[in-house]
Amino acid sequence: MYCPTCGARLTQTLSYCNHCGANLSTLKVQAGTAGTAIDTLLWVIVGTTITLLGMALGALVLMNKGEINERLGIAFVILTFVALVVSEAVLGWRLVHLNRGAEEIRTVPQMNDLSTTEPDPLTARALQEPLDPVSSVTEQTTRSFEPLYGKGERR
Repeated sequence: MYCPTCGARLTQTLSYCNHCGANLSTLKVQAGTAGTAIDTLLWVIVGTTITLLGMALGALVLMNKGEINERLGIAFVILTFVALVVSEAVLGWRLVHLNRGAEEIRTVPQMNDLSTTEPDPLTARALQEPLDPVSSVTEQTTRSFEPLYGKGERR
């Protein structure tokens, strides 16, 4: 398996890449979350439309029966349609932005797309292994550490 960010070979399925530190588990989670958010937003749009149109129709029926003042009924219907247009515009704008975000997530290689074959050399930026082994920080230490004693402990 190879990291989709740096192209480094991974020996096992990991949550983070050993070389570049890329979070490999968020690729699946983000794609599922975007799809769920879009579905939820579509249901909100449908529910809002039905509710506001039902309110306007109810006001028209009450006006026809003479149970509410005609001027009040007309004002209520106009305000309901204004609320419908504004809410649908805001929800539609949000839907477009969620859809764009979902398309961007789809272009990122998913965990299922990772294989054990060599990555494409044009897209992979594999890290070079260092030629000389890197020395440890503790190899160059000249100070010896002394143990810390608490109150009442012997030295």
